[in-house]
Amino acid sequence: MPLKYRIVLKKDMSKGAAQGAQLYYGQIRSLEKTNFKKLCKLVSGYCTAKPGEVELVIDGLIYVLCMLLESGNVIQMGEFGNFRMVAGSKGSATLKNFDPMLFKKARIVFTPGAMLRQLISETSYDRLDPFSDPEEKEDGEGGSGEDDRPVIE
Repeated sequence: MPLKYRIVLKKDMSKGAAQGAQLYYGQIRSLEKTNFKKLCKLVSGYCTAKPGEVELVIDGLIYVLCMLLESGNVIQMGEFGNFRMVAGSKGSATLKNFDPMLFKKARIVFTPGAMLRQLISETSYDRLDPFSDPEEKEDGEGGSGEDDRPVIE
């Protein structure tokens, strides 16, 4: 299924862009959120486990993932991908002066596996709604009658 997008007018961030220059960009839009209960119910439709059992397994998986990541392990989840913790640090002039307080905030990195890389490579896009351009008046009144302001997030 194609990803949905809108076209928005934003500041031109390219190198050497003139001050105040703007460009049109595509912006992926999520149409809805799937909460944890619904996710468990959907997963249970593909196996013999009940939604509550799926929830217990996923809760257990998250607990064990956190425990292993905290210990510095890389978690390999087959075709799904890998999880690992990373953190950069500020430099120290000497080895003796290096202090763990020089580390920046740690973060979790997810590297997609074969299944998700294939999904990415096959992505297609569908435009949600036409961008209202005041220069392209369709009805002679300056647009579609909807809010013509660019979406800025």
